[in-house]
Amino acid sequence: MATNGTIEEADIVVVGAGFSGVYLLYRLRSLGYKVVACERGSDLGGTWYWNAYPGARVDTLVPFYEYSMKEVWEGWT
Repeated sequence: MATNGTIEEADIVVVGAGFSGVYLLYRLRSLGYKVVACERGSDLGGTWYWNAYPGARVDTLVPFYEYSMKEVWEGWT
């Protein structure tokens, strides 16, 4: 379902928009699939959405729990 409540057509539905779900969404779209993600929370993050620390990206040192896409991590502090 799209954010406006309409049903959209997709090749693949990813359930959950935590680290794994967001990365899977990214990779499958880069392979040419029409992919949508469903998340119980009102925003991305999975466990991080529900248990976020103010200002924290993750609770471990790099490279744990970090996306490997250079455009995501390069320049982030």
